Amino acid sequence: MKPFHASLAVLLVGALAVSGCSGSKSQLKVGKGMGGEVVEAEGTAPYNASDIPGSKAAALAAAQRSAVERVVGVYVNAKTRVDKAVAVEQNILAKTSGYIKRYDILSEGREGDWYKVRIRALVSTEKLVEDLENAGLLKRPEVGNPRVTILLQEFIGEKESKNKDATRALQQVLLDKGFKVVEFPGSLDKDEDPVDLAKKIARSQAELLITGLARAQGLGYTQKELGGMSSHRASITGRVIETGSGEVVLTFSQVASGLEGTTEIAAQKAFEKAAELCAQDIAKLPQQLSQRAQVNLTIVGLTSFDVLGDLQKKLLGSPGIKDLYLRSFNQENGVAELNLMVDQISPQDVADLTTRLGGTAWTVIQISGRDIRINASAAGR
Repeated sequence: MKPFHASLAVLLVGALAVSGCSGSKSQLKVGKGMGGEVVEAEGTAPYNASDIPGSKAAALAAAQRSAVERVVGVYVNAKTRVDKAVAVEQNILAKTSGYIKRYDILSEGREGDWYKVRIRALVSTEKLVEDLENAGLLKRPEVGNPRVTILLQEFIGEKESKNKDATRALQQVLLDKGFKVVEFPGSLDKDEDPVDLAKKIARSQAELLITGLARAQGLGYTQKELGGMSSHRASITGRVIETGSGEVVLTFSQVASGLEGTTEIAAQKAFEKAAELCAQDIAKLPQQLSQRAQVNLTIVGLTSFDVLGDLQKKLLGSPGIKDLYLRSFNQENGVAELNLMVDQISPQDVADLTTRLGGTAWTVIQISGRDIRINASAAGR
């Protein structure tokens, strides 16, 4: 007769084997979780015949971590996850079990040297999003100042100036305001139409071309009348053109005066003051460009969290989509709101791309400015 504890061990192993093959009926339904996201995930751990409960517990913990990682992967954009991997690990993944409200084991059992557990879990998004927010992991990266290149024609009176005082002055004030100023590509013909030039400049070189006319002229006073000083008034008029597209994103025009001991220095000072005024106009561009580069996408009729996650991956792998951010997702109602950072594609392009990636049942409901609304369900919601 076998000892009782040996018989119990055999029964336990058999029960686990059966569970691993047949699985169990889950009470949780994907896409129907109250107060959270219902996802399926898998976890493995080394199989230890002398400690089967320990192997099972380790695999279950790995599956729970995987479930939370899947939800984090949808709420936190890919760049943030890479840049702040340590923060994600310490603030979120180190306390995985706290986000699992319920779970069902779908299957479990030994596979070679490993013990595998597959679960369907209800992940508390309220707590998870709160912790992500507190850790600064949901904040959108600040939009940096773009790279600019400057091409100004400069005159003092009617004579073209080679000193480039206006160009240097504008470069300096833009650098002081945080812009990156790069040299105009030497391979291009400066006499060509500025819009055509902008189209030929690669965005890897610069995002913006600042072009225009700078002129300084005397005010007609003699040095004797001004006590031995010279007075000049400078004007700088120009356009800011987006490279690649050739689209004019800003026009500017400023005038300023300079009073100095010589004609040359007076003209230089006038250029510097006019450049400072122009830079104040140009400094507004980063926010404007950010708005132009953003598309707001609302999707209704989503059937599951997995469908949303799959769409995000496909969008991020598509030309013209630089990044995306999930602003909200109501799994019960199947409504998701996303912000997409785009490059050289229109809202119509984004709508067409989204419906193509979603499938034949996906349709565009409305496009209004940079706001898009799409239905992901044939029946509608």
